[in-house]
Amino acid sequence: MNETSSIIKRIKISRIIQETPNAKTFVLDFLDDWRPIYKPGQFITLVFYTKHGEKRRSYSIISAINEPCSFTVKKIDNGEFSRYLIAHVKVGDILFSSGINGLFRLPENINEYQQYFFLAAGSGITPCFSMIKTILINSNASVVLIYSNKNEEDVIFHLQLKKLKEHYKDRFVIHFLFSYILDVYRSRLSKWLLQQLLDEYLTVPANDALFYMCGPFEYMRMINITLLERVAAKNIFKENFITLPRLVIPKPPDVDAHIVTIKINDKTHTLKVQYPLSILATAKANKIELPYSCEAGRCGSCVATCTKGKIWMAYNEVLTDDEVEKGRVLVCQGYPIGRNVEIVF
Repeated sequence: MNETSSIIKRIKISRIIQETPNAKTFVLDFLDDWRPIYKPGQFITLVFYTKHGEKRRSYSIISAINEPCSFTVKKIDNGEFSRYLIAHVKVGDILFSSGINGLFRLPENINEYQQYFFLAAGSGITPCFSMIKTILINSNASVVLIYSNKNEEDVIFHLQLKKLKEHYKDRFVIHFLFSYILDVYRSRLSKWLLQQLLDEYLTVPANDALFYMCGPFEYMRMINITLLERVAAKNIFKENFITLPRLVIPKPPDVDAHIVTIKINDKTHTLKVQYPLSILATAKANKIELPYSCEAGRCGSCVATCTKGKIWMAYNEVLTDDEVEKGRVLVCQGYPIGRNVEIVF
């Protein structure tokens, strides 16, 4: 690729930190007069240009406010781009990004809640790390981290977490779990163990705390089911790293073609959208650049606001009911129904 588009920006690797044998942190310099504003818990989407076309992958930003923007990658055995980043990217290399997004975030007023629970497995610590630092530095709230790994060697940010625990000993609790240990209280997280840990560490009424989770699908499903027995759904947040496409596209209640007007970056585009192509798929086919990453309704990169008409979503794993009520939609899963619609990024 010889030049970037208006949406794609260049980033330069200024430093690389070896976190574990299989994980590295990449510290960034932003180029092209790009000075993004990001919030703890969000991710940066990298764009890779391969012989099979453009591919996008998102990586969690680990920086608290006023720290250099950095993201951490753990090598996955079958991960095409995680292996490339770990094995080949060097200081000074230029990468491409479509932006910073994500709805896995802290409330606007972090002092609104007295306690925050984080449940992470493996590289699931990456979006949680920036939020943990932000809460400890900028509020009086207490933080509990329940962090699952195979063994101590796999713990990303092990030293940094221990330093935070020492510095904020009255407000920060870490409960490490290692699957190799033959002790049900210190090994794998289960429904029973999570209940025990909540009883031990929860110091406020459950609905006065917020709960954030990130890890494998089965891990998060178990946590979500367990928490819902004692915590309101609006107090539970999850970040999903799954990049697999949806195999089934449900039919919307209206499969007729409708006009979609898209407003983005001071430009207006008009498209005719009809099932089975979503708004995003139609835009891509017409070479209209919109933000996106997973294309499966899991990450929130493509979120926009529907200002006219109605958009039906096939899948949605990130927007809350309140956000949907306010017109927020995922265009990768969105289809206009009933009449023509307008969306704004």
